[in-house]
Amino acid sequence: MSILLPAAGQNRTLPSTSPVARGAGSAPAGAPQDRQERAKELNRQAIALQSEGKLTEACALYRQAIALYPAGAGYHNNLALALKDLDQPKEAEVEERLALKLRPKRGDYHVNLGIILQRQKRYAEAETSFKEALGIDAGDSDCNYRLGQTYYELGNYEKAIESTKLALLLKPDSAEYIELMGDIYLKSSKLDDAMIQYRRVIEIKGYTPATISGELKSKIDYIKQASRSN
Repeated sequence: MSILLPAAGQNRTLPSTSPVARGAGSAPAGAPQDRQERAKELNRQAIALQSEGKLTEACALYRQAIALYPAGAGYHNNLALALKDLDQPKEAEVEERLALKLRPKRGDYHVNLGIILQRQKRYAEAETSFKEALGIDAGDSDCNYRLGQTYYELGNYEKAIESTKLALLLKPDSAEYIELMGDIYLKSSKLDDAMIQYRRVIEIKGYTPATISGELKSKIDYIKQASRSN
């Protein structure tokens, strides 16, 4: 992805370069090339801050970079990801759309927009973004997975299974993808199929009966209880 999915969500980010010295203040005026170089430096500093979880500080530097060089699509994209992680999805959407206006063929930017729309529960729009991304790169496993998530939320379990299977073809040992498949089967009342997927997650993660916890344990307990009731 292009910067750091979080949990709930992995984002796509430009590759980080080596951090530079802190202390970037207001950018001085200068020749266009000087301004672009200054913007690049600010972006590098912002990426370093973002990797340390200093999102507010990172946003400030991304904005300085954008002020110096508004045509830098990557700066808008990186700012969008930081804003998303600050739980400011509306502001993040604005920046991601600006990035896409500048670079409409960047599949990872379409994925990032889809993730931001998912955060706002705008699943039909997220579906469109993920499909745009797959039109650019059909082999993006994460995008197929997120499209599967979106279909799951929309209640279209047949398409959710189809997209998640594509993701698993690309990354067959992803516990995250496998658990989503289990969730889809569970919602479809295919309890035996769901349990098979959850057992695969347990195996991949190396869980023991004593260490299974959280939502996964709750789902397994539900299936066991339902099976005893039948």
